[in-house]
Amino acid sequence: MFPRPAPLSFLDLTRPDPREDLALDEALLRSVDQTGGPGLLRVWERPEPCVVLGRANRLALNADRTACEAADVPILRRASGGGTVLLGPGALCWSLILPVGPPAGLPGDIPAVTAAIMHRLADALRPLVPGVGVDGTSDLTVRGVDGARVKVGGNAQRWLKRAMLHHGTLLTGFDLAAIPRFLTPPERQPDYRAGRAHRAFVTNLPLPRAALVSALRTAFGATAPPPELPTELMGELFRDRYSDPAWHLRR
Repeated sequence: MFPRPAPLSFLDLTRPDPREDLALDEALLRSVDQTGGPGLLRVWERPEPCVVLGRANRLALNADRTACEAADVPILRRASGGGTVLLGPGALCWSLILPVGPPAGLPGDIPAVTAAIMHRLADALRPLVPGVGVDGTSDLTVRGVDGARVKVGGNAQRWLKRAMLHHGTLLTGFDLAAIPRFLTPPERQPDYRAGRAHRAFVTNLPLPRAALVSALRTAFGATAPPPELPTELMGELFRDRYSDPAWHLRR
């Protein structure tokens, strides 16, 4: 499922502006789609809170705009699908970009690729967190104190013709009480959530950031030096899309 002719590049980089972080993820995806290459793993973590909507999410059904504006928490939108998330300190973001198609890329079977990615990560974390698993479409979960599965990381994807982006979050030391403050119950919920409120459904992994980064790099073979940044493409995407409030708040 992961036919890599060479190790993936590894990049640990958070941009000054969260809109630039979103633009960089898309620029890295488009760069691999245009030029090829084995792909890369990026990690980043926002030093301040921000809400990020999935590409098709409706703002009114996923975030409390009044609360966000009162607390000066920006509401942004990414180019991938998936649900709305609250980012900030303790929410480690990871972005996996892989080639698609022959001769050495992934097949176009989205459910199979998603499952393979998530089970690779769960396998890498399991020696550190016994019982970690995958539930719903692509949620990383652990068993809570009452025995029910609780979420520690969510994920989203964007596929182009010759490359795909799988990115998500891993929670460790995150302010869980902030989630219901800024996010409403999501418009779409996995069956295993069983109607639970945010605080009953989400928890932190008992691991420091360094251990999570190490597990990610091990899971996906990200040992090569950082790639050259597609700064020109990132700048174009920022100017044309991510700097435009209408893009983020359009629905």
